[in-house]
Amino acid sequence: MEKLINNKMKIVLTGGGTGGHLFPLVAVRDYINKNYKNTEKVFIFYGPKGKLESDIIESRHIKSRHILSGKLRRYFSLYYCLDLIKLPLGFLQAMFYLLVDMPDVIFAKGGYASVPVVTIAWLYRIPILVHESDSRPGIANQFLGSIATKVALSFRRARIHFPPSKTILTGTPVAERVLNGNKEEAIKILNIKRNEKPALLILGGSQGAMFINRRILRMLKVLIKEYQVVHQTGENNFDWVVQEAEKIGVEVGTGDYYPVAFFDENIKHFYALADVVISRAGSTTISEIAANKKPAILVPITRSANNHQRLNAFEVSKKGGAIVLEENNFKTNLVRLRLRQLVEDGVIRENIVKNVQKFYNPKATELLAKEIISMGER
Repeated sequence: MEKLINNKMKIVLTGGGTGGHLFPLVAVRDYINKNYKNTEKVFIFYGPKGKLESDIIESRHIKSRHILSGKLRRYFSLYYCLDLIKLPLGFLQAMFYLLVDMPDVIFAKGGYASVPVVTIAWLYRIPILVHESDSRPGIANQFLGSIATKVALSFRRARIHFPPSKTILTGTPVAERVLNGNKEEAIKILNIKRNEKPALLILGGSQGAMFINRRILRMLKVLIKEYQVVHQTGENNFDWVVQEAEKIGVEVGTGDYYPVAFFDENIKHFYALADVVISRAGSTTISEIAANKKPAILVPITRSANNHQRLNAFEVSKKGGAIVLEENNFKTNLVRLRLRQLVEDGVIRENIVKNVQKFYNPKATELLAKEIISMGER
């Protein structure tokens, strides 16, 4: 009744912990604001309080409700004790905030951060759309999918883990912030003085990847002889990476090596600059690489939750959309060989660029937005 009287729809966004969870929430929110103007939309983010959440959510002036959550672990950890305290508190917080806000629909990116919110929303009979972006869902999303109204998928393979009547195949939403970049703008941002070598873009996810950082440093002097290396280190690792690079005699920022802590709005320009990409295998990053039509080497985390990065990577590789190197094979000679294939062999490059585009649905954001609005209007 409230949304009819006030001509207003309340939408709760929930998730968190990684950019792969947060950026799709923002992409869908931005699309709805831009394309659905017949009623006022009020967005509220429910999730953990962290630096990423502050940088991505609060910096965009989205109202936030901070919810405690305990991680569902497959291994023994002393953090279990803390999780046992945080999880019930998170349920109580979600119970109170949802009663106060009483949204029309929940859009959950899933993961442990969404568990208290989605569970209480189910008890309150609020419509719930969960988005699963990996080819195999984790424990949290399998549970959330069982109580959600609908489950949107990025990989067709993930359908086997959810009730078939609930699933819709949408792909992963890719934010406008990563599209339609300008190569010249990247050259200006990085202050590149000469642009003679192919550009290698190294991505470690929103928080960086320490394994990739260490291995790249080992092979850095070899790589900069052949490439301009733009390296996303993660904010926590940036100073250490710069120090280590300088220790081995690499000129940072002037010697064809350009470390960057966190890309945010400039990432589209770095994608435009890149001739080839080395990346972890998070589903959001895969979709961004596909959207920008870049050939890539994917290096999945060996021990990712539920093995999801390896499964993502091999789904892409199976369709001929990327080269996959396991962590134990991510060594100088093999990396150089694969990079040369992607840069110099026109046939291999063309096939990979063509095939990787199968993992980007340009209508993913639109499909999710349409589903959210439809559920909120019921």
